[in-house]
Amino acid sequence: MPVTDFTPALALFNFLPVALTGLALWFLARYVADQDPAGQGLAWLGGGLILAGGLAKASWKLIATTTGLDLVWLANALFPLMAPGFALLALALWGAVRHQRGRRIPAGRWWLGLTVMLIAFAAAALRQWVLEIPRGWFLPLLILASLGNLTTSLLLIGLSLRLRRWGQAVLFTVNLLMIFALQPIAMITPKSLALHWTEQSLTALGMAALALAAYRLWRQAGSDRPPGLTDRDISAADT
Repeated sequence: MPVTDFTPALALFNFLPVALTGLALWFLARYVADQDPAGQGLAWLGGGLILAGGLAKASWKLIATTTGLDLVWLANALFPLMAPGFALLALALWGAVRHQRGRRIPAGRWWLGLTVMLIAFAAAALRQWVLEIPRGWFLPLLILASLGNLTTSLLLIGLSLRLRRWGQAVLFTVNLLMIFALQPIAMITPKSLALHWTEQSLTALGMAALALAAYRLWRQAGSDRPPGLTDRDISAADT
């Protein structure tokens, strides 16, 4: 279905999963800031890129349905923004989870993240401009986004299970299952209007589960901190 066949209601509904994603990313970044202040820059930057990608895609649909203007560059901004975003978020959560488990956080995470992203974007440029593969940039960025998203989910589920927070683990798992459920739907072409509604509803459900689980993780992790301990105290203890 061409995007111009969307209804304005469906285009507006697309912003609900984006808003829920932003809420989830906020709580995850706060969790990282509490557990590993040195890694919060990774979390905030990664979360900002993910949110920007979602807003770009939702805005493209709304503009196309209300004005008929097809801003292809706005639609294509999704994965160039989300791929590095998920890579950075995964690195930030990896450090925070290690800190909460009392393990040392290896230095050089920024360099690791930068290296991974450069490899992905170099592969995208090679496929697009050297090999001249149509939409050759898409696959490397899709792989980076998928690996970052999967790593993030597995880290959060594993931490929740280790802490015996079963409800939280279930919510993170629901979000992961929604990601897998949406893959075959995304491959269906053309899509009916009903299928588009189903796709966006499942996305909203997954993001709502993620937001609630991220909130519980942040609050519970904060309650586990000894009274009076601040982020500055944690930073000083890590040096």
